[in-house]
Amino acid sequence: TQKVYIMANAFDALFGNSEVKTLFSQCIKDNKLSHAYMLVGPEGCGKKTFVKAIAQNLARHDGSEEEAIARIATGHSPDVLSISTEDKRIGIDTVRSFVSTVYLTPNELDFKMYIFDKADKMTPQAQNALLKIIEEPPKRVYIFLICANPASLLQTVRSRVIAVNMQTFSETQVREYIEKSAPELALSTSEERMAFALKTSCGALGAVKRLLDPENGEFEAFSTAREIITALSRKNRGVSYFDFISIILLFADNYEKLVLLLKYLSLFYRDILAAQNSDELEILTL
Repeated sequence: TQKVYIMANAFDALFGNSEVKTLFSQCIKDNKLSHAYMLVGPEGCGKKTFVKAIAQNLARHDGSEEEAIARIATGHSPDVLSISTEDKRIGIDTVRSFVSTVYLTPNELDFKMYIFDKADKMTPQAQNALLKIIEEPPKRVYIFLICANPASLLQTVRSRVIAVNMQTFSETQVREYIEKSAPELALSTSEERMAFALKTSCGALGAVKRLLDPENGEFEAFSTAREIITALSRKNRGVSYFDFISIILLFADNYEKLVLLLKYLSLFYRDILAAQNSDELEILTL
């Protein structure tokens, strides 16, 4: 198996969030890590990666074996578990499955950590089931709720966890980060695609890298949506409905692409309608 090198402080490998790093470093040092946190930030800002770094530092503080710490980094630790669902919502059955394991003894660490990915997608019933564990947590069990929209969580849940806001960055900072961390990607990316990624990432570094990935189709969906809007605006000037339907069919040759295309079409129309009532609103169009 390939050996994974683990830094003495896992936070050193992460960009930004100096205040959040200091907070958790001190909590670990003083043995005062709370049992439940809510990490808030846009998708792709590194929330889940940050929680894994917390787990690595906590394991090192406890004197865990290097192999066990390496498994946290690669996502293979039996004691640091990510809870998510392929469905649109995290239902009560998923949370009940978590509850059935939470009291079990850790396998190789001195603690267990559960990461609820996209916790704001939990149904109210699932949140109420989770609330019972948050109110009476087992010893050395840590729960992290990862969410972009904390308002979607019940007030009873939000009031019993510590909310931590993750840092986002300006377009200038994100561009500098990409140019330093992935120079080949920066050089091979068109300025138009770069501008799209910077604008739509909401300052989240992971989201920018995803949008710049040549395999990612969001920029192409955006460009096609823009072409359709332009074609529709010219339908009485030589562009027929057949022409704009052809644009759709040329791009959306599968369901996933169609969903992406509809996403950006709706964003265009949202901004166009809103712009009619504001002279200062910035439209998605680049």
